[in-house]
Amino acid sequence: MIFEDEKIDLKNITCHSGGALGSDTYWDQLGEPFGVKTNAYSYKTSYHNGKSKVEITDEDYLQGVEEISKANKVLSRYGISKYMNLLARNWSQVKYSTQIFAIGFIVEPGKKSPKGYYSKSKYQTVDGGTGYAIQMGVNHNKDIYVFDQLKLSWFRWSYSSMTFIKLDESPKIKTQNFAGIGTREITSDGISAIKDVYTKTFES
Repeated sequence: MIFEDEKIDLKNITCHSGGALGSDTYWDQLGEPFGVKTNAYSYKTSYHNGKSKVEITDEDYLQGVEEISKANKVLSRYGISKYMNLLARNWSQVKYSTQIFAIGFIVEPGKKSPKGYYSKSKYQTVDGGTGYAIQMGVNHNKDIYVFDQLKLSWFRWSYSSMTFIKLDESPKIKTQNFAGIGTREITSDGISAIKDVYTKTFES
């Protein structure tokens, strides 16, 4: 799948995120000096009180439950029902974005994630809850980028090979609406990767 570059207004970019401590926070904070607006989606989570909080509708939540179910047919994970409020709100990050940028860990089929969980998927996936947003993005043909904090490189999802392809340089934002998401366990390299995306986007 080929994604065409679009002419964008650098003064009117929105980051769709989740407001969680870690990667979400840095996408929000590091984008602010560039004038990036953040929508940090939430669904009935009283502890989420950030200034960028956006409460999703019941309709988007129910759509999210359906989309998580579809994503899990690929991810094949168990015990997700107790996290559904958090997972289903991830659908809004994907729904309202054209590009997705995530900080995390790419897990090979049949291999362990950094947290020790085996991947039962036939495809490369992304660790943790971020993996659901990525898989929903794949299901809806989004332009997807993942910074792997172990490999210390950016990767782009290829729809022709159905694998992540390593990039030689940092990607940049090419759309008015993007998702900036990722692991709570962000490292200094992950933070630098977010900075690189913003710097490359706005310096160009």
